[in-house]
Amino acid sequence: MSKFSSVQNSEQRQLESVINFIFEECKVTAAGGANQSSVNALRDRIRSLRREERREIVKQTRDGCPPLFLASKHGNVRVAELLITECDADIEQRGLYEVPEDRSVHCVTPLWSASVSGNLAVVKLLIRYGANINALSDTGSTPVRSACYMTHVEIVQYLVEHGADITKGNYNGGTCLINSVQSVALCMYLISKGADVNARDIQDKTALHYAIQEHRLETTKLLLEHGADPFAKSRYGDDSLQLACLKGAHQIFEHLKSRINYTSERLAEAHELIGSTFLDEQNETRITILHWRLSHHIRQRGHNYIEKQPIPPPREAFGNAQEFCSISELDNIAADVDSMRIQSLLICERILGIHHKDTLFRLMFRGASYADSLQFQKCIDLWCLALEVRVEKHSILHSETCITAQAIVKLMLDLLDKYIHMMPNEIVDQDLPRFQDVYSVFRLLTRNINESRQYLTIRPVHRKQQENFDRMLKCITHLIYLLVTTAKTEKDKEMVKAIVSELVRSNIRSACTNDTLLHLSVSRLNVIKSGYFSDDNNLTVIFPSLEVAELLLTCGADVNARNESRSTPLHIAAMPYNFNVRLVHTLLEHGAHLDQPNKADDRPMNMISGNPSNEIYLINYISLKCLASTVITKYRIPYRNQIPKTLEMFVRQHEA
Repeated sequence: MSKFSSVQNSEQRQLESVINFIFEECKVTAAGGANQSSVNALRDRIRSLRREERREIVKQTRDGCPPLFLASKHGNVRVAELLITECDADIEQRGLYEVPEDRSVHCVTPLWSASVSGNLAVVKLLIRYGANINALSDTGSTPVRSACYMTHVEIVQYLVEHGADITKGNYNGGTCLINSVQSVALCMYLISKGADVNARDIQDKTALHYAIQEHRLETTKLLLEHGADPFAKSRYGDDSLQLACLKGAHQIFEHLKSRINYTSERLAEAHELIGSTFLDEQNETRITILHWRLSHHIRQRGHNYIEKQPIPPPREAFGNAQEFCSISELDNIAADVDSMRIQSLLICERILGIHHKDTLFRLMFRGASYADSLQFQKCIDLWCLALEVRVEKHSILHSETCITAQAIVKLMLDLLDKYIHMMPNEIVDQDLPRFQDVYSVFRLLTRNINESRQYLTIRPVHRKQQENFDRMLKCITHLIYLLVTTAKTEKDKEMVKAIVSELVRSNIRSACTNDTLLHLSVSRLNVIKSGYFSDDNNLTVIFPSLEVAELLLTCGADVNARNESRSTPLHIAAMPYNFNVRLVHTLLEHGAHLDQPNKADDRPMNMISGNPSNEIYLINYISLKCLASTVITKYRIPYRNQIPKTLEMFVRQHEA
């Protein structure tokens, strides 16, 4: 080794040693204390380097965090000042900050990091050296807004006194005041500095909405005293009284009643709604009955009984039940908890509307409770109603619609699996899932599927909607399996063939991988997951399914359709984890090409012949025309405009 190389390596080791020392010192918390001797040692080691080297050192990152960012996060003010004065550290260089409360990670400035971490000394230092006091995080949140969320009152006050903008919301419109509802003192301070008490976020919620949903009575009183509008409605149509009822905020409910002059009808509805919440959220049947009794007395204490309006249509999912209209009817209901729960759903639909998110949530929750108590048909009825409403309101591209569909299909699959694997002496409802329920869900999900698929071609394309559409296609293929399995009569089977043929003709494909229904029907990766069940680790694997593949082929599915990777269904079926001799044979019998290459130049013939469980004589499915096309494409022999046009397309199918 030359003397020059030796010196170079020594300098490199020294530089790396300083870098490691800096990062270690930056991680020392304010509580732990970066003692003066270690700071002096760090200063000496930094000053041993050239200015250019110092600047390069502080630009480096560890786990996405530069040194100044780490020092700011940990409250190490002396090290932070050293990095700024001795190394010219970029005071706006961002790092990754993980918020402990929700584990979310944000790309933010050192000032944002120090503000959220509660490090006032570092905040003062950074502002003194010119940090952008209103620099936005990746979610559009300023340091002062995020400090409000953490209720760091002193930091908020210091930032405001030095020019922080308390009126600026994040990208969702959340303001400093909205972020501060957990602290009366902080709200008082912000209001004294001109915060708008009626500023709204993207959901049209004000600070008052958030105070109520967090059961903050004192904050609610403060906001009302300073002009908060109790009648301001959120995007979901909830004003203060209605939100207090939905959240079961009983003290706030009583305060609003005493402070605001509501009509008798509004008070009656409020008692009905909060009674429903106590039943659904806390199972407090006694308190629920008390509220419902009081609502009835309010309705009849005037000259004329205040009718319950509007009257929702009778619903089979609710057993065509109607709301109670007398004390005697209420007394009869009080003896039957299940009847009370149906009354709760009726009340929510009448007051909130069937499309309200809380109504839909309660439909799903009540359905899950029925499933837990093995009342599966009642669960299916309620979930099917929720799915119908969500498809009508949001289309099949919405996440909540997708979650509801997955829950229903997963439940039906589980019921079918229990029936198939039951012991002879077990008592199981063999009629579940019912064909008519499966058929209804299938029609609901496929009714406007072409229109939904076209939406995904509009720019910009939303990845989440694409993923939801693909999940829906998985639900639909599983529903085809359920249709095949539950169709007992010839009429049922003809109905299945008709609706599946209609879907096949539409040539629906997945949004992310361009798979057809036939691709999905031969893939083991086609599974249904649902957050409503705890056994998703033990997924029921339906596919590859010979029955579904045969039905799709009978209904006209293209056996040689290609997906995004130019793989045909035969490519998918030939993979080792999908391989099924009967299924592969069926595809070949319907004209699947053995020698069509995909993008990776994989050919089904090679994949199948290499499988030790293969029993198919592949030579029976290879024609001279296929062999000739393979040779032409392999050796790139010119053929366009030299052979009949009908053959050109055939040869082109053999190109990778």
